[in-house]
Amino acid sequence: MDKFEEIKKTACSVTNISLEELESKSRKRYVVDARRMVFSIAKDYLEMKISHIAHRVNMNHASIIHHLKQHKDLMTSDIYYKDRFDKLLELYKLNISYVNKDELIETIKELKAENLRIETELIQKNND
Repeated sequence: MDKFEEIKKTACSVTNISLEELESKSRKRYVVDARRMVFSIAKDYLEMKISHIAHRVNMNHASIIHHLKQHKDLMTSDIYYKDRFDKLLELYKLNISYVNKDELIETIKELKAENLRIETELIQKNND
């Protein structure tokens, strides 16, 4: 299963809808919100082109652009939507081992600093 399909399944789990419902033409708000979240993660984390996302979901690229703009607005104005999206994103990162490059670099720096501190302590103990 590819990463886009994983996002869709995770979105279904978080929003408590079926995959069939997500892939349907339904215009119910909760279904559209789930799709919107999938599109956002596909664009921002899978780095998929808008035209590729549109092709995968059998939509026009302008519709995807509209959903991405709506997602951005909802993230700042709808706490419930933001909470569900954050949960989806967290699960996405856990399920497919997504690692943010900047977070990884920061963790490596912290581990190196800790390693240096421990080595310094050991050297001091051996010299005493």
